[in-house]
Amino acid sequence: MKKIFYVLIISMLLVSCAVKQPKNAQNQTNQKELVILSVNDMHGKIENMPKLAYVVDSLRNLYPELIIVSAGDNRTGNPYNDKFPGTPNFPMINMMNELGFDVSELGNHEFDGNIDGIRYFVKTANFPVICANAYFTGYPDLKLPAYTTITRKIDGKEIKVTFLGMIETENYGRPCSHEKNMINVDFRPADKVIPEYLKLKDKCDVFVLLSHCGLPEETKFAMEFPEFDLIIGGHSHDLYTKLFDSGVLYTQSKSYITYTTVTKVRFKDGSIVSVDAQPIDLKKVTKVDADIQKEVDGYYANPDFHTVLGHAKTQFDGWDALGAFMADAARYIVKTDIGLQNPGGVRLDSLHGGDLTKADIFALDPFNNELVIAKMTGKQIEEYLNIASTDDGDCTHVSGITYTIDGERAADGKITFSDAKVYLENGQPIDPDKVYTVSINSYMAKWAQGRCVSMEQTEYTANDAEILYLKDHQMVDYKGVSRYTLNKKF
Repeated sequence: MKKIFYVLIISMLLVSCAVKQPKNAQNQTNQKELVILSVNDMHGKIENMPKLAYVVDSLRNLYPELIIVSAGDNRTGNPYNDKFPGTPNFPMINMMNELGFDVSELGNHEFDGNIDGIRYFVKTANFPVICANAYFTGYPDLKLPAYTTITRKIDGKEIKVTFLGMIETENYGRPCSHEKNMINVDFRPADKVIPEYLKLKDKCDVFVLLSHCGLPEETKFAMEFPEFDLIIGGHSHDLYTKLFDSGVLYTQSKSYITYTTVTKVRFKDGSIVSVDAQPIDLKKVTKVDADIQKEVDGYYANPDFHTVLGHAKTQFDGWDALGAFMADAARYIVKTDIGLQNPGGVRLDSLHGGDLTKADIFALDPFNNELVIAKMTGKQIEEYLNIASTDDGDCTHVSGITYTIDGERAADGKITFSDAKVYLENGQPIDPDKVYTVSINSYMAKWAQGRCVSMEQTEYTANDAEILYLKDHQMVDYKGVSRYTLNKKF
């Protein structure tokens, strides 16, 4: 990593999206400046790391005291990372080490690797993983620091930068992850915890909130907590930069390492005189770091991921087709009357036609939850569709049935689903009193608690079902498949 991408750096550093100016700005010549490079929600997209590495090296040549941070969700989204043999998530952690990351916030998808995955992340990373509002009560060996202070020498003077970490708790007071992965871990709302750490402002030169709470919450933090100089956010996958009236600059860099943000903090006489930020569109970066690219190519060469399982006659266009395929697979393998698949578990927007490999299946469904058989009456199935669709934020995908459902959007953007009406494959309404067998994954089981006749675990996982379904059918076609009708009231 020895070249400097001059055109990129010049355009990036001379144009700013937002500027925080002092009330009595004076001549700002000879200012000291600190540079922070941030990403969020990388989701294991190691294929984009070579471009990020090139930008990192370009900046570091200009700013040797560069600080690199992640606002969480470093994993879940690429099977070559998430299912790396023996040590899942090793490729991403290793490359973050090689790029010289200085700190990462804990994201909700860090829990996808269970407590052992977080323990491995903390142990393997050459940088601290922070979070102030997650408490690993049942794991004495796993205590994440609430914050970290990084010291940089700017124009011969030491500048202390304190990063305070926060994770979202929007899933009934817990992060959006499978309950089984958060056993004996406690959480508190970020807005209740932040005030306990505002005193850190007096002990550092730059106070940064490194947050994985999402745009709606993070904009509130920017307005309510002027003690922060900068908020670097994540979770909601937004491209966002704004200077608030509170004087807080807030940035978020979309997701999947498609953007990164450069923030410059300038000093004069020991005080901050301006903060500005500029996102970089990594899709427009044409250069890569050759060493990191070679490393990525090595991960992608694993032959097991390229095993062909079956074939798709046409491309899967959209979540409806992919969700229907997943629901069909689960229903087929555990032999139930009906199959259901939560939309949040469908992790691709589309999937190519032709040969389908293990990598395709693992990318579509990285969670590989256990399959459960629930016995429900027809009435309970309709109630379940209302609740599950509302809680997961979109219409539930189905197999063996079709349904209509109403959706109403509230002022905060949340959609509430109601009045689901279910029809069998022969077009007849479902019998409200008859008991049906229904396949769901273990994440979805929480919505069935108290709303079913019984539930039992199976020996299969969702990935088992998807792989075996393809092997048994060999050719599938989901072109134009959609099995629900949404009656919108917004």
